[in-house]
Amino acid sequence: MKLIIFTYAPAGLGHLRVTEALVESRPKESPYILLGSVDRFMTWIHRFTSINPVGKYFFLKIQYGFLEDVFTRVYRSFLTLFSGSIYRQFKDIIVRSSSDDEVWIVATHFGMAHQIGAVKQRLIEETGRSVKLIVQVTDDTYQHIWCVRGADLTFVPSSFVKAKFQSYAQKENIEFVGEVIPYPISPVLCQKIFGTQESRSKALASQSGVVRVAIPISGAAVGLGYLTALVKEINKLSQRFEFWILVRKSPFTEMFRSSVAKQLGVNLLVGKDDMEMITLYEQLYQDQLIHLEITKPSEQLFKAILTPDLVGGSLLWLTSPVGRQERENLKFLERHGLLALSSPQPSTRAIRLPQSPDRAAKMMTQALESGLLENLTKNSYRFAEGSRWSNEVGADGTRQFWIKTAEKMDK
Repeated sequence: MKLIIFTYAPAGLGHLRVTEALVESRPKESPYILLGSVDRFMTWIHRFTSINPVGKYFFLKIQYGFLEDVFTRVYRSFLTLFSGSIYRQFKDIIVRSSSDDEVWIVATHFGMAHQIGAVKQRLIEETGRSVKLIVQVTDDTYQHIWCVRGADLTFVPSSFVKAKFQSYAQKENIEFVGEVIPYPISPVLCQKIFGTQESRSKALASQSGVVRVAIPISGAAVGLGYLTALVKEINKLSQRFEFWILVRKSPFTEMFRSSVAKQLGVNLLVGKDDMEMITLYEQLYQDQLIHLEITKPSEQLFKAILTPDLVGGSLLWLTSPVGRQERENLKFLERHGLLALSSPQPSTRAIRLPQSPDRAAKMMTQALESGLLENLTKNSYRFAEGSRWSNEVGADGTRQFWIKTAEKMDK
């Protein structure tokens, strides 16, 4: 048996969503431990650069070119310098575990990944156990901070990003072993739509049927004013939309929750913490046939690699990107022909929303009335041939993660 230790960070819901997807799909015979880090610096950075205009500008500047390399080296050195507590924590877990087999550490955030990479060899020498570090990159980004010295295997969502990391790793003398798999999505969302539920296209073809729209609010609570106005404008144009808004209870969302709850057709699902937010989200998709989702182009964007006949295969409407990783996620969709701005194609799985709530509302209601939404959600949907052969789309990401990890570690 293998002892599997999952690590994540609280800097946004994306890292935790991927962790949960991998936990749910793990080898069932292997014991596991779930560990969250408390990187207050990255948590603060995430919120500050998501909401504050000055923070956005500054952080975007240090994500490219020379400044990116400076930031990467400084922050990597900072993390490894303060890796002593991580070493003691992991040594205690490994020594106390009953299994004599190897330890797999799965990291879905670069912060703890760098610290584990720094102390991994010491853990091996002092515990006598085989310790392997597996990193899952949680955006289609080639930001250098994700290239982890000491990682035995790094999973990325595209061949494009893999090639970028290989080039950077060679320059920095970092041993990099990368694998491309479809982005790992919760097995709950990757199930076929069964039972009495109609297909999405059949429901959207009706002249009077309810159109259910999921609106998950990001951990940094970005764009609340825009979403409030958008829901209001849609309600002015059509009574067919039913909104399911998922939001975490916090002082940052209190005014938003109070305002949006008064609007027509709004169902508010409030979670007390990040873990409950993920549970509520998956439960919503299980309980309701969600036709559309309005979301940031963060990790939620990768549901575009699911087909409409799957539980999580709603058509995505994307708000403006925040930060480099969200811009690069959009480029991932563009390479596969999955993204449209104004003229959707048969392969479209995501549509960019205008920055004006008025225009966005008109765009969504016109798409419904014209039959466009029905056409884009048919169960007969197929990805473009090039995408199907790329191993970058589909619902197979979590299964491939464990198969390829076992193949690599057993060599």
